[in-house]
Amino acid sequence: MKRQAFLVAFAFLISTQHVGAETINHAENYQTCMGLVREKPEKAFDMALNWKGYGGGEAAEHCIATALIAMKRYENGADRLERLADSSRRSKEFKAQLLAQSAQGWYLANQVDRARALLTTAIELDGTSAELYVDRAQMRSAQNSLHDALSDLNTALELDDMNVDALIFRGSIYRLTERFEEARNDIHRALALAPGNTEALLERGMLYRIEGKDAEARTDWMAVIEIDPYGDAAETARLNLERMDVNSGS
Repeated sequence: MKRQAFLVAFAFLISTQHVGAETINHAENYQTCMGLVREKPEKAFDMALNWKGYGGGEAAEHCIATALIAMKRYENGADRLERLADSSRRSKEFKAQLLAQSAQGWYLANQVDRARALLTTAIELDGTSAELYVDRAQMRSAQNSLHDALSDLNTALELDDMNVDALIFRGSIYRLTERFEEARNDIHRALALAPGNTEALLERGMLYRIEGKDAEARTDWMAVIEIDPYGDAAETARLNLERMDVNSGS
């Protein structure tokens, strides 16, 4: 399961500032900059650098860092987010979220140990955030520490029993460890909360396939492709359909 927490905009306490004859609305600049990160990260980066010179502060730095990650300059962006968290005077919960975003950048840079360590620090700052435990579970799973990942997901669901990401992720680990009944329970709960969730449909299709229910698996995987044809889940669904057709001689 891929997460992109680094693209999330934060609620920075920013307002309008008068610089000479120019009036700068920092809140508006931040929303514009973060809106550019996903589609035009280079433009967001240039805008944020210029804005920072006019008093953009932490908000501008946050946009710079997220733009760098979106540009696949993962280490540079992650390092800037980590340093921003260290220097920020905001709440520990706020710093924890910055560290979580930094961890996603380090994870994308294949520095999973550093990403996991940052998330552990984030959890020490804010142990009430289910999302932080889900993120650390991602790092632990990437290192094949499925037992530890499962522990984090259990904690996440104790904090928020309607967390769809945690349910799907835990269901996936249950499937991988052949705890199929528990896997089905989690995926069914996830789909009850989010009926069109492609990751959940992908997982349910895998469980159907294990049970020998190929028609049901095909229906779920086709639904994944229809809902989000260019997403990662759709790519996996296509591969699963190809394998199923080859194995069945279709």
